[in-house]
Formats: sequence, C-alpha cells, structure tokens
Amino acid sequence: MIMVTATTIIHMTEPAPPGQDFLRLLSWVSPAFPTGGYAYSHGLEWAVEQGDVRDVETLCAWISALLRHGSIGNDLIILHAAWMAGQDDGQLRDITRFACACATSRERYEETVYQGEAFLRAAGVWGVVPPKATLAGVRWALPVAQGLVFRRGGVACGQAVLSGGYAAVAALVSAAVRLVPLGQTDGLHALARLEPVLAEVARHAREQTLDDVGGACFGSDLAAMYHETQETRLFRT
Repeated sequence: MIMVTATTIIHMTEPAPPGQDFLRLLSWVSPAFPTGGYAYSHGLEWAVEQGDVRDVETLCAWISALLRHGSIGNDLIILHAAWMAGQDDGQLRDITRFACACATSRERYEETVYQGEAFLRAAGVWGVVPPKATLAGVRWALPVAQGLVFRRGGVACGQAVLSGGYAAVAALVSAAVRLVPLGQTDGLHALARLEPVLAEVARHAREQTLDDVGGACFGSDLAAMYHETQETRLFRT
C-alpha cells in the first residue's frame, strides 16, 4: 500500500526580541512609511467639494460612519482575518481576493492594492514578507498586507487591528486638514474624538469573521465614484 501525504510549506520568521515588535509597529504605521498614502483621500475630496465635510464635526461624523458601517470597519475585519491566517500563504491569497472583490469602485480598488503592495515592498526590509513567487498572481489589498506583516513581525492581535484602524483614520484626518482646510489643532481634536469609536470598532472586529463584511455608507461609496470625474483633484482617489 502506498501512502501519500500532503506537505505544507511554512515560512518561519525569527521572533522579535522584547520591545522590538513595538518599534517595528511604529515604523509600519508611521505617515512616513512609503506606501504613498498621502496621495489618497478615499473619496473625501469629493465630500469636501460638495460641502458634506466642512469642519471637525462633519469630519468626525463621516469617519465614524466609515468605522461603524463602512469600508474602514470592513478593512479591520479583513486585517484580523489575515492576522489569524498567519503563515498560511494559500489562505492569505484567498483573503486578498475577497478583499479586492469588496472594493466598491475602481478608485477604491486601486487605493487598496497600490498601497498594499507598496506596504509589502517596504516591509520586506524586515524580512517578514513571503518570497516574490508566493506573492505573485494576485493583488494584495492593504489590510491583508498589514495583517500578514503585523503577524509575522510579532505584533499582537489587538495592537495589529487597532494600528491598522489608526493608520486609516489618521490618513483621512490628514487629508481633511489639507482639503477643508482645517488647522493642525482641529485635526488633533478630530483624532482625539475618534479614539473611542476606533477602539470600539477594533475590539468588535476581533469577534467577527469575513461573513460579517458589509456596509451601508452609500454616500462615501458614491463620493469615491464621483471623484473619478472630478475636474480639479489634489488626490488620486
């Protein structure tokens, strides 16, 4: 009798010394990390032009909705799923296909894959990214890239989900500071007011699965679509 066994190739990474995982995380969520995130507004540029976002109050309402009922909340669920997949490259490929399919417009798709793939290239410096051959054949959405890198870089689950959410929120606040425009202090007020919302959504995302991905932020989705034909644009999306 011939027995056939399946072999799974697992890419092991060296565990980070105590404290080094936190230092890595600071680099990975820094606005200076080269993902090109400063060039994307997630449709916010159209919302500002239409007067839907015009001050701290409306900005916080817009981002809170994205966290609780829209794309940012979905991304945190996806990031958590990618973190849980850990070293399973096949499962990660399935998750990133799912994440790409969830993009509600062309610009949303480009935003997530361009930033996700830039994130993987930059994080390769730390030796926590799979080989190019493993990455080939699919597009890598940003939350999947973050979950993959955070897990293999030794970042704890709670910190990983919260950090991915913070990076998204901070990027939108930064875009609003330039677009509305808001002062830097108003931008900090927005970040402070959004902290409890982000903490709540991140905690909830860790209890959810990909079956819970969905949304009701039609205004934001439409803003991303209208932005494609906006005549004067500072941002790519």
